Amino acid sequence: MIQGTHYNEQNFGKWDYQDLDYILLSHILEKASGQSYETLFNDMYVYPLKLKHTDFVWVDQRKLKEIDFLFNGQNIDLNAMHGLLGAGRVAMSNDDLYKVSLDLLNGKPLSSQNKDIIYAPENNTSHYRGGLYTKNNHYESNGNGYGYCNFLRISKDGQNAVILQSTDSSRYGDLSNSADKIYADLFGK
Repeated sequence: MIQGTHYNEQNFGKWDYQDLDYILLSHILEKASGQSYETLFNDMYVYPLKLKHTDFVWVDQRKLKEIDFLFNGQNIDLNAMHGLLGAGRVAMSNDDLYKVSLDLLNGKPLSSQNKDIIYAPENNTSHYRGGLYTKNNHYESNGNGYGYCNFLRISKDGQNAVILQSTDSSRYGDLSNSADKIYADLFGK
């Protein structure tokens, strides 16, 4: 993993999203805790939040075949995918995604102090914090990989949300725009 990273000087001082921070953090958590990232994730999110349709895509080959439609028949290197822990290798239903998002906005499983650090307006002047992009009256997140993409638009109080998921990531931009439009039409900008 570390050997495959490189520094691009042209990006210095510019916003440039990369999965690397999440990947490194997940491996640091494994080393520091002596537990697998999957165990840590399940203990923090899946069990306490009672998520019913959330799992790592490589956990069970049978489950992977059941959700094969997510990957449009692409040949998936599960070892490579497993090496990218912490960078979106979890699949979940719309219901579970909404529940997790709402719980995070309401301070679960984060402490109130950590929630305030991540989401408080005075601490959230940048456009990206805690996995969410900050907009005027809502947050949004986007995911894309292995032919699959998802889009969440959720009000800052968590009461209104639009979630789109698709197995056609070639339409990523169109679907992102659609999520924006649906949210604006339903709840205003």
